[in-house]
Amino acid sequence: MPTVLESSHREFRAFVADSTGIQITLPVIVTEHGVLDQFARYMYLNRIKSRSWQESATFSLQLLLEYMEANQGFYDNPRALFTAFSDTLYTGTVSNSSDPSGLWWQPRQPDDAGKLIGHVTRFTDWLAAVNEGAKLQLNPWQQANRHEERLNWAAYSHRRDNAFLAHLWRSTSQTKQSRAVRSRTMPVERQTPTKAFPEEHFELLVCEGFRRRSRDSRGPTDLRNVLITYLMHYGGLRLSEALSLWSDDVSLEAGEVIVRIYHPEYGRAPGGQANRAAYLQSQYGLQPRNRLVKATDPLFLGWKNGLITDPHRRCFEVFFYPYEAGLVFAGLWRDYHLKQRVKPKVGEAHPYAFTKRDGQPYSHRMFRKAHKLAVKRIGLVYEKMEGTTPHGHRHAYGQRLARGGADPLLIKNAMHHASIKSSQTYTQRTTTQMRQDLRDLEARLRSQHSENSHDLLIKE
Repeated sequence: MPTVLESSHREFRAFVADSTGIQITLPVIVTEHGVLDQFARYMYLNRIKSRSWQESATFSLQLLLEYMEANQGFYDNPRALFTAFSDTLYTGTVSNSSDPSGLWWQPRQPDDAGKLIGHVTRFTDWLAAVNEGAKLQLNPWQQANRHEERLNWAAYSHRRDNAFLAHLWRSTSQTKQSRAVRSRTMPVERQTPTKAFPEEHFELLVCEGFRRRSRDSRGPTDLRNVLITYLMHYGGLRLSEALSLWSDDVSLEAGEVIVRIYHPEYGRAPGGQANRAAYLQSQYGLQPRNRLVKATDPLFLGWKNGLITDPHRRCFEVFFYPYEAGLVFAGLWRDYHLKQRVKPKVGEAHPYAFTKRDGQPYSHRMFRKAHKLAVKRIGLVYEKMEGTTPHGHRHAYGQRLARGGADPLLIKNAMHHASIKSSQTYTQRTTTQMRQDLRDLEARLRSQHSENSHDLLIKE
């Protein structure tokens, strides 16, 4: 079997922007000639993007460089190369268990391929714009290496022939324009229910699944895992949002249990004098967890840009449904902090509510492991399609709201979706409901026909 081509690899490098000395860690692409300087500049310009966006953009360009390396001499113009690259993302490179190219790519789903093409397009758009004004740059490009020469070649074609790649632009201002390479999208409307954690097994999960195996003076149940699960199942949170909670973020106000989820960087810090990024740095010497490097730091937490409903505090509230679940949560929260939360060691302080045995913040991976064991302990299969992974609890929350008759706008706000389209998965008619609706329609038509026939006989 041919060896997979490895013309480049990803690394994380620290960038220092100015005299403050503050470092920003970003993914870069390293070839046999060193760091791909053009892409490093592009990453720095997009440093405020989410880590998942940055890593997806890096992976996309790695694929492009690998394809260029494997197809030297096959294409004499960028448009043909990019069209072939796009096609290959959809079709893969393996045929009859062989792959002369050495890439060994498997076919990708249309949505996945489209995202990769979109990243490549945005980078080459930027590269073309930069090269256009190269003579006016205060910090001009240095001598390009082989990989950069190929990208510049593509950018030159971009300037000359306009857009040569991708499909993702649907703005009304561009309705008369079209990319040379367009996506292979399929019309999709979900009519199968998103898999949610089964409600009938929830109490067993929190009572028996998270039960401690050995006797413990702090109590028989791991309240930390129960609280996190309550936040997802009855509050609709994502796991990363629940784990980002600080001990000060839960309060009792006018008899109501208030849980606030703050933006990890810009959310207001305790005391209200700084945002959370500045507070973490000044008080604890820490970075927000969404700034950590996912590949190397287990404490990394993603942030999905949930809808901020309190612009002053830069946070959103958790809305428990049913309401009584919030009262149960409040009691468990009090017991956890009194009996089970392990305080950080001296010199290792932090504000996060959920901690490990050594007092350090609880990680995404550790909860997933505990949740998987708990699911199996109560006799369920741990599988995304069964709704038994952690995210299944958020789906259970959304479906519970829909079953209760909540309108799409209420579901949107309760689940902190930025767009109401994201909430439609919970209100969309399923195939089972569609079949029943059609049977009901047929029955009404038969009944109407029967009534009309009866009225006609009476008139006669």
